[in-house]
Amino acid sequence: MERKLTDYQQWQKQLQDIRLPRWKELPSLGLYVDQVVTVVNEQLAAFDVEPLTKAMVNNYVKKKVIQAPVKKKYAVNQLVDLLLIGFFKVSFSIDDIRAGIAQVTISTYPQQAYDHFATILEATLAGQKAAPANGQIDPASQALMEAAIQAVLAHLKAKHIFAEMHDHQQPLDVEKG
Repeated sequence: MERKLTDYQQWQKQLQDIRLPRWKELPSLGLYVDQVVTVVNEQLAAFDVEPLTKAMVNNYVKKKVIQAPVKKKYAVNQLVDLLLIGFFKVSFSIDDIRAGIAQVTISTYPQQAYDHFATILEATLAGQKAAPANGQIDPASQALMEAAIQAVLAHLKAKHIFAEMHDHQQPLDVEKG
């Protein structure tokens, strides 16, 4: 008898196939906010995180969480910031995410930091340990990225397990004493 995969198992299997685009694979021409929202949501859809909206992007610009667009067009660095915010806001405040990005990019170009983040995330999803970045990323930044990724994934896994349990089990009625 073939056993049907649960929603949680299907979600986990789907995560193993995720590959984030590297910096140079992202659109290099300026994107309007609608296009940015579409790209970010397509990349983060498999994680089952809250989708980004135009209002959120405008709020992040207003609060200086990301740089303002130039002539209403967003560049790759803003797109990357929004990808990171969309992923990490599951478990961290926007201020902590911004501070983490700033900390990691103190001694590393944003392109190298983002590409290494993608590598660490993909290795983690595949159940592997990401190799050090050959001196491009300092060990503390590597450790921060690994721990933050694991925190988000643990949060998302717990959310999916709870939803699965809730769907398949009725809560117990407990009489009040």
